[in-house]
Amino acid sequence: MRALRLAGGLAALALSAGALAEQIALYPTGPAQDSAYLRFVNVSTSPLQLTPEGGQASLKLEAAKVASDFIPVPGGKAVKGTLSRDGKSAQLDVQVAPGDFATVFALNDAQGIRQVVVDEPFDIPNQLKASLALFNADPACANAKVKLAGRDLDLFQKAPEGNPRRQEINPRASLGVQLECAGKAVGNPVELGALEAGKRYSLLLVPGAAGPQLLSVTDTVAH
Repeated sequence: MRALRLAGGLAALALSAGALAEQIALYPTGPAQDSAYLRFVNVSTSPLQLTPEGGQASLKLEAAKVASDFIPVPGGKAVKGTLSRDGKSAQLDVQVAPGDFATVFALNDAQGIRQVVVDEPFDIPNQLKASLALFNADPACANAKVKLAGRDLDLFQKAPEGNPRRQEINPRASLGVQLECAGKAVGNPVELGALEAGKRYSLLLVPGAAGPQLLSVTDTVAH
């Protein structure tokens, strides 16, 4: 039953030939029901490189692509490797439950790279709706809210650090949103573009040079 649920869900997810699609698999996986999915977010203008433990292939995130596609990894098992950026490195050691999705934020700190890992259980999306999630990796944004641009309408409830909030919304040709921290607008409105039925999207709240910032990405799975 789990395998059927996951297979149906992945068919509904926005699978695309992303930056990782033509690479050798970074982590070997077994049957589909044993797989989990892991992506990386590079909160820096410098490239981030992932070198899997014992692997030959690697992943490099340039400034133009802030988030990787979701990479298949063995579910329920330790995923290890090294994250490198600006001559500094940090050890990766995470575990994702079978069928679930996790996002690793590679943040800056005095030691070089600080990791924030956000887990999200997978739910099959409503094919008539677009699915939009908020991932908060910046505790400096107090009482984080995302409102429709120009309107006093919250898209999400309060989102503590590392806690995803996913909402189903009607498809639309475009959508503008405004980040608020502690009841005040932060930065300019963010234009998300078209939101299509049956697809998943993420808003990433991360630290920036000028304070908290909101980034928009489409959820895709490398294959």
